[in-house]
Amino acid sequence: MAESMEKEEADSLDKIAEEDEDGSEDADMQSDNAGSSDDDNDDDDDEEANKKKLEELQKQIEENSYFYDGHTEIIKILRNMGELDKLRNAREKMSQYFPLTQELWLEWLRDEIPLATDEKERKHVYDLFERAVKDYLSVDVWLEYVQFCIGGMGQIDGISHIRDVFERALGTAGLHVSAGSSLWEAYREFENALMSGYMPQPGQVATPEQEEKFNSQQDRVVSLFKRQLSIPLMDMQETMGEFKEYFEEEIDDGTKEAYHKALEKLQKLLPYEEALTAAEPPRLEAYLSYIDYEMTHDDPARIQNIFERALQENCLNPELWLKYAKYLDHKRLQVEPLVLGMYERSVRNCPWCSQLWQRYVLAMERFHKPQTEIKELVDRALQCGFNSGADYLVVWSTYCDYLRRRIKWDQDHDDELELFRLTIESAVNFLSYYGVEADPKGSLQQFWAVIEGKFCKNMTRAREIWNDIMSAGRNHQAALWLDYLKIERAYGDNKHCRKLLNRALNVVTDWPESIVEAMINFEREEGDLEHYDAAVTKCEVHMDAVNKERKEAEKEEKRVNRRIEKKQKRFDSKQKGKKGPEKKDKSPQKITGGESEKEENKKRKASEESNEFKVPEVPSSKGPPPPGFKEPAPKGSKGPPPPGFKGPPPPDEEILNKGEGDGPHAQSDFVEKAEQDPEKSKRTAFVSNLDYSIDEDGIGQIFAKCGEITDIRLVKTIKGKSKGYAYVEFKDELGMLEALKLDRTPMQGRPVFVSKCEDRSQKKAQFKFSTEMEKNKLFVKNLPFTCSKDALIQIFSEHGPLREVRLVTYRSGAPKGLAYVEFEDAQDAAKAVVKTDGLRIGDHEIEVAISNPPQRGTPLNVRDETSFTPSLGGGKKETESRGKARTQLSLVPRSLQRTPAPAKGARPASKPPPPSESNGQPAAATASAAKMSNDDFRKMLLKK
Repeated sequence: MAESMEKEEADSLDKIAEEDEDGSEDADMQSDNAGSSDDDNDDDDDEEANKKKLEELQKQIEENSYFYDGHTEIIKILRNMGELDKLRNAREKMSQYFPLTQELWLEWLRDEIPLATDEKERKHVYDLFERAVKDYLSVDVWLEYVQFCIGGMGQIDGISHIRDVFERALGTAGLHVSAGSSLWEAYREFENALMSGYMPQPGQVATPEQEEKFNSQQDRVVSLFKRQLSIPLMDMQETMGEFKEYFEEEIDDGTKEAYHKALEKLQKLLPYEEALTAAEPPRLEAYLSYIDYEMTHDDPARIQNIFERALQENCLNPELWLKYAKYLDHKRLQVEPLVLGMYERSVRNCPWCSQLWQRYVLAMERFHKPQTEIKELVDRALQCGFNSGADYLVVWSTYCDYLRRRIKWDQDHDDELELFRLTIESAVNFLSYYGVEADPKGSLQQFWAVIEGKFCKNMTRAREIWNDIMSAGRNHQAALWLDYLKIERAYGDNKHCRKLLNRALNVVTDWPESIVEAMINFEREEGDLEHYDAAVTKCEVHMDAVNKERKEAEKEEKRVNRRIEKKQKRFDSKQKGKKGPEKKDKSPQKITGGESEKEENKKRKASEESNEFKVPEVPSSKGPPPPGFKEPAPKGSKGPPPPGFKGPPPPDEEILNKGEGDGPHAQSDFVEKAEQDPEKSKRTAFVSNLDYSIDEDGIGQIFAKCGEITDIRLVKTIKGKSKGYAYVEFKDELGMLEALKLDRTPMQGRPVFVSKCEDRSQKKAQFKFSTEMEKNKLFVKNLPFTCSKDALIQIFSEHGPLREVRLVTYRSGAPKGLAYVEFEDAQDAAKAVVKTDGLRIGDHEIEVAISNPPQRGTPLNVRDETSFTPSLGGGKKETESRGKARTQLSLVPRSLQRTPAPAKGARPASKPPPPSESNGQPAAATASAAKMSNDDFRKMLLKK
């Protein structure tokens, strides 16, 4: 009888659910039919675009499986297209790499629920629900889960299964202060619905069995009320009112006392809940305050609940996961599914955090998981891609510690010991790929050496390991030698201790006093008087030499600092003089060729300060030009055509340009300037440094793979010879962008330079690179010429994400041994300076510093010698003046170079005076010029 009533009740519930589903399906079909005609055209237009975008996203995900936005975008497109099978595959693939958010799970579940018509499909949906509730704490997902179970109660789901899901939901999310009451209410409504099925039909008398079931079900509902009222939840006063109305009896004292305690607890929690409501997501600070409050009251269930609430919004915060992990590990909630489940979710959310992987391995060992499972976990950690070698060291060290603990030294341990040795050797080889920075002190090898010396009694192997540690560029560190000495004294012999101390004394540079002290103390404890005297003598001689070097280094440092300060002061005074107001000169001015003496001094001073060679201007004349004087033709002009010339008229000056190429045709040939169209410039590439034998066809073959070419303009001289550069116009801008990738590609033995076509007639060329300090950019020098860009990326990317790496080369493409490495964050750049400065690459020890180039025009002798490096190939640049040229032209007018006529009464010279040793000009001319006044000089020049 009871089974038949339960079946009837289930049938009635299923019927109601089916009617609701049929009504919703009819409404959906009507709306679909109404809008189908309007959407057909739009769907056709978007289908091709969606397919193309899908292909691009899938390629990106194949290259990087952790491309989160790509996964979500593919799911969105496939859902709009209605591709169910592909959509399922896309969701499954994303779930392999990431835990899904509440929104993604609800969207997936609501797509699958209408399709679950048989037992197999419903089981598939159940599996999805079980996966969904494990990713994050979500009251909405639990409500959807229990609703789905109720909808299938008459098929394969019994009442006991539904109650089990409800109880799990209350245990997980029932303590949620702001949203947990909805789960309690749903549970009570379900039990009330069952109770109504046990009531007799109107006009009938209830049987004893019906009365018994009715009373039992009523007790369930009352029990749910009492349980809910004992928990601090929002709107619990309304719940108490409902309970009084439902129960219609006097509430017992135990329920009242539990309710008042919960209400008092709620009043204390309300400020934290209000802070969460007022804050903006992800509300980390508000959650941390809430967590600290709950931890002071030491209620494990409530602490777990608030942690889960915080992680739902801060799932990518590794510090929060570590805080949660530390709480669970401190024997508060030592439940295997809970602890291991938390660690599994943590490493899926924050795979870059090595500490989470480390604690996960330790938790697996605490729960006595087999070695094969722990090995698989370690392999997963090593494949996730950490930011630095130090993170890999954490994982390797944890796994090696675990393998060491597996060795039972008092039993047969050959297999375990061999596995330990193979593993730690693999770890050392793995970390060597990241350089000394991965393990600065060689801690993993030190651990290995202790195992070999202490447990295996194999000091020969231990010494070999320590030699490997020191040979990796660490032999200047005194602390490591002292650690080596401890192991040698504990498990070795005095002979090797003395040998070790002598080696350390010769190579340690950071703290030699510690080695001296260790050597003397060793001989005091272990040696005789002869050994002690020899050690003291050797240490005194060594320290005398060290102190002498230190004093010389201090003097040199002070000398350099003084020199730098002087240069800086000189530079500051010059800059101040240039920028400051000009003082008026009240002294009488002498007129020289129509210009004041002050202006001449300014020009002469500016010419001396400049590094360029300038020809002095011809003094102007106040009077009319002498007879026969002609205005000199401008530079490059060939003058007017001779009489009777019948050739073409001279070209207009605005369309002529002198050929200035550096090839064999760098003559005074005229070429036509290309007029630029702004629209065409966007899709045009400028190609320079071309071989002079390449024509338009050759250029077309080079750039044909970049896109469709509409025009090629090879710039030529008037004689039709190539000047080595051209303009390549493409059909669209994409072709031009592809052409830029061919920049510096060797073509017929010359690196071709490809850049965007820019109209430089509107503005002067600007200096391309910054001349101020860039804290996120590093300047690297002394690089091997064989060092590639990929190698630099590999070296510096360990210290943080990079924005750009640029090798400095000559125009021919040959490397200069310099590079610029730009980080996204200035802090990462600062860390990289410390870790890479002095790093040895091949036979070169590189120098790394924050990029701080001097201002343009700053003389070399006032630049900071510690931060400026002259460009290679430019010759010696030590002074601010240009120096002597190889060919020095005499700029003294010819009239002054002639020997003047002797004065009346003077005896003519028998031979011309010898040339002056200072400038190579006649001494008499120099002396004569010195006696002449400015007016005499002007008259002689103008031949008056």
